[in-house]
Amino acid sequence: METRDIWKNLKNNLEKDEVLVLTGPRQVGKTTTLHWLLSQIPSKNKYYFDFENIANRNLFDVQDYDSLIREFQNLNLDISQKMYIGIDEIQLLPKLPSVIKYLYDHYKIKFLITGSSSYYLKNLFSESMAGRKTVYELYPLSFGEFLRFKEEEYQLPDFTYDLQFSEFAYQKLKNLYDEYIEFGGLPKVVLTNNISDKKIQLQMIFSSYINLDVQTLSEFKSIRDFTRFVELLASRVGNKVNISNFAQILGISRQTVDSYLAFMEQTYLIRFVKPFSKSPDVSMRIAPKLYFVDTGIANINYDLSGGAKYENAVCHQLFLHADSHVFGRNLTYYADEYSDTDFILNDTQAFEVKETPIVTDRNQLTRNAKKLGISQFRLIGKEKPVMFDDFIWGGLIE
Repeated sequence: METRDIWKNLKNNLEKDEVLVLTGPRQVGKTTTLHWLLSQIPSKNKYYFDFENIANRNLFDVQDYDSLIREFQNLNLDISQKMYIGIDEIQLLPKLPSVIKYLYDHYKIKFLITGSSSYYLKNLFSESMAGRKTVYELYPLSFGEFLRFKEEEYQLPDFTYDLQFSEFAYQKLKNLYDEYIEFGGLPKVVLTNNISDKKIQLQMIFSSYINLDVQTLSEFKSIRDFTRFVELLASRVGNKVNISNFAQILGISRQTVDSYLAFMEQTYLIRFVKPFSKSPDVSMRIAPKLYFVDTGIANINYDLSGGAKYENAVCHQLFLHADSHVFGRNLTYYADEYSDTDFILNDTQAFEVKETPIVTDRNQLTRNAKKLGISQFRLIGKEKPVMFDDFIWGGLIE
């Protein structure tokens, strides 16, 4: 089984009593991770429930929560010992938080649960489970994980801003990195070899997002307007969000645009990169830039340019290296009336993304970094020019 970088931290959590919550995009590997976690528990006093199975949902949809303990006994669980209960797709049962809270407080149960919506977790689960849970987010594969899934033995170096260009790595990994940029990092897509089949897998994953997440969790009046909006956003990858413009193009209200954007972010379809500023007022006033969580999903909704695909892929790679807390990462951008810098990582490192970087790009980045008071800055490139190699090749970002 291909491993994920987050698995070590998740396994360490098994020794704690708190509810382990794993969230992230659809088809990112949460179910596989949950099964792996349960397999790491030596005790046989454990059970897995999939809430896409209506019988499992109905089991937990009860008024008498103690009745669940009797059912657990019927499943050969020993209630006098610590039990491990895995529950998949918790967003399909809105009342589950109160059930888990009660059972957690009254019985020896370690819950391991997954859900594909941070909206659900933040608005329904977090309040009732304050102090009783630890939340982890699982994202599409990093490029290092991608290489493991492809059974490529090359070990990427630790990411630092001063990574030097490696001709050997460039030649060895270039085709794999191109594939990563084109089709993204969703595990099922990565493990599919045929290009046509990859596209079919991406279409199926996006359809399941529309049919399950959107129709189940939202109250949007028009799914058609929503899908048209997704296509519009895909054509705007790497650009600032302009709500008024979106509303005019689609003929919908600003409030509807706001609700669409919030839902897409909270169900892991898109991410926002906010402007870099030490002033909260400026950060609130200037629009964020928009990216998709997975480049492959963006690419099936719009035929992205090479530059847009590459910038979106690098955004994901840097996002995974940004200092994080629950539901947030420190990745920003900088722009003034004359120029911009694509990404500021952890307020200390500036990066400009270019498909084929050249000297003038480095000179412009140097000027921008000086304005920002940032001493660590580099170009990130995809293709190597003949006479220039002072950049980080994106395929070395683990």
